[in-house]
Amino acid sequence: MPIVLTTNDVVLNPDHAWNDITGVQYHYPNQYKNKIRTGEPFVYYRGVHWKDGPRGQAEYFGRGRIGEIRQDPATTGSSRPSWFCTIEDYVPFTPPVPAKPDGVFYEQIAPNMWRNGVRTLDQDVFERIVAAAGRPTGTSAPTIVPQPATPQAADNLIVPRGKTVGGGPNGGYRKSKRAKEVGDWAERAALAFIRHTLGPATLVHRAAEGERPGWDIDYVDSSGELQRVEVKGTVSAAFTSIDFTAGELRAAQTHGDKFWLYLVANCLTDRAQVQAIQNPAARLAEGDWTARPILFNILLG
Repeated sequence: MPIVLTTNDVVLNPDHAWNDITGVQYHYPNQYKNKIRTGEPFVYYRGVHWKDGPRGQAEYFGRGRIGEIRQDPATTGSSRPSWFCTIEDYVPFTPPVPAKPDGVFYEQIAPNMWRNGVRTLDQDVFERIVAAAGRPTGTSAPTIVPQPATPQAADNLIVPRGKTVGGGPNGGYRKSKRAKEVGDWAERAALAFIRHTLGPATLVHRAAEGERPGWDIDYVDSSGELQRVEVKGTVSAAFTSIDFTAGELRAAQTHGDKFWLYLVANCLTDRAQVQAIQNPAARLAEGDWTARPILFNILLG
């Protein structure tokens, strides 16, 4: 049965602060253990308390499927355990779907039920919410993709080690069906960010011109130096890993401080954020990050 996962911009009660990462994982108390099951579809719900103002509309802002479930290791042996589940096939709603269109709630529930972080959802209601978002059940591509505005700068788009569950160092590799769509959108968002923030004299979108030098964008900075930018995007709120081709890694190692990694999160929405990281090769060399081979191209014959 479909469910609702609540994740709010502002948490009024510190006891209800959970380590949720939109599109990556959901963290919840033991009382919801029997409602969250691997494989179940869900919609994300956000209440009226928003960061950008006193109150906003209650809304559904995305959907996905419940992945792996694990107990929070910090609660091992506790009489009040909590749990994590990974999020799979996350699709943001752009724009979000109001919870009360035309004065009538999608969820016909008792007033006190709105306090529940996890709620079951009738299949027909789930279908109506998904349809209102312009995405028929069984499809993942949005019908309308917003043009990227200038994303907000951020410095917290990398999930620290030990803060996520599932996957692990030996987890399977699966390339998203929407990788090109998200990647192209992220590059356009990065271009908007560079123009707005740096105002370079020259700015070239190499990827759009069909060039693959090992980065997507380059520009000449105020000191006359050529800076190279490789862009990675995700529809989720943060990154646990990225993919580098051999050419991209080689370019990062060759150009050092003149090579940048731009991480663009919340792609395909009006809440995009970008984190600019200079010299990612140094992070690898110093052991802050690690790399592992995932795919090998085998030439036959």
